[in-house]
Parts: sequence; C-alpha cells; structure tokens
Amino acid sequence: MEPMIKAEVVREKSFDPHFMVKVSYDDGINKFTNEIVEVERKPPRVKFYYPDTINRIIDKIDLKKIEIEILKAIVESLLSSASRY
Repeated sequence: MEPMIKAEVVREKSFDPHFMVKVSYDDGINKFTNEIVEVERKPPRVKFYYPDTINRIIDKIDLKKIEIEILKAIVESLLSSASRY
C-alpha cells in the first residue's frame, strides 16, 4: 500500500526560516494524525525536529516521503505568500 501523507504549514506559527508543519501519515500499519513537525530552513541544509510520537516509529515509516511532502508544503506556502505582494 502506498502511504497517505498530508502536510500543511501552520501559517500563524511559521516564519521563514522556521516552520511548523502539521503532518498526517497512514501506511496501513503505522498511522499518526496532525502531528507538528518543526522545520528549520537554514543553508546548507534543512533540519527536521520530530515529536516523540513520530520518533517512536521513525524506523518503521517512510521518512523520505514525509520529508518531501513537508518541503513541498513549505515551498507552496512561500510561493503563495510571495504572490500576495
């Protein structure tokens, strides 16, 4: 089963380069809903800070796909806020 992943930037708590992202994940075996992942976007790399609920199952989930969805949500948020000006 392909994992279902949803990531959404919490706009009122996110300011570049620090973002709070609400993440949900379900692969049929492991599941979490609306967990807040903190992301620090500072060169040369992006750092992800996961809550304990995710850290407990981090070796059982597809972390790379989650991080891609998180980064996609951040880019979309940055682009939408840039288009307002």
